[in-house]
Amino acid sequence: MCLTVQTTSDSKLNAYPKNRGTIMKAQSGKMRIAIGFDSGLANCGYGVVARGGSGFVCLAHGNIRTDSDAQRPDRLLKIYQQAMELITEWNPSKISIESVYWNRNQKSCLPTAEVIGVLQLAAVQNDVEVMMLSPQSVKSAVTGISNASKTQVMRMTQKLLGMKKPVTPSHAADALGCAIAALLSRNTPSLKHKRTEAKNAKSDYQINERT
Repeated sequence: MCLTVQTTSDSKLNAYPKNRGTIMKAQSGKMRIAIGFDSGLANCGYGVVARGGSGFVCLAHGNIRTDSDAQRPDRLLKIYQQAMELITEWNPSKISIESVYWNRNQKSCLPTAEVIGVLQLAAVQNDVEVMMLSPQSVKSAVTGISNASKTQVMRMTQKLLGMKKPVTPSHAADALGCAIAALLSRNTPSLKHKRTEAKNAKSDYQINERT
């Protein structure tokens, strides 16, 4: 079951009234929430998942679309602003982003890397832990198979969330899988942890410099 569905890039997230109780429980901190992102400049999928004693619940999913005719900075700004809205709306404990596979055509990977950058910025500005997950780690977490097919991942995501119909668009389905993987993961290095380590290292350096 998914409590809210957002498939356009501009309209607000609206919870179905009959599910408001579950959403309020999640937002009150009684359930751990993660927002997963499937990064892309034209289509940036997202999925909001909560985990409680009874398993996983899909709170929202959708796709942030940007206009191909717009300037890239404007498109990145739109994704950043909508990511900020999602974080404010759901107050997640984790943001999970699938890492980029750098193939020979690095030019095509650059826009996706820039999207990842603005998503990380939105998370850090809200002091939310960021987890960068490889495609293999997402597949392994969701299905138990590191080389699972895209169809297998989508079907298991649907099953874990108790959804009767396949998730659309596919970008949102990938994002939900990423959110589930984050909630299942315990030891994956996060941006927040690395940021803390860097801050501590800087403090140690300043202390040593003074002495």
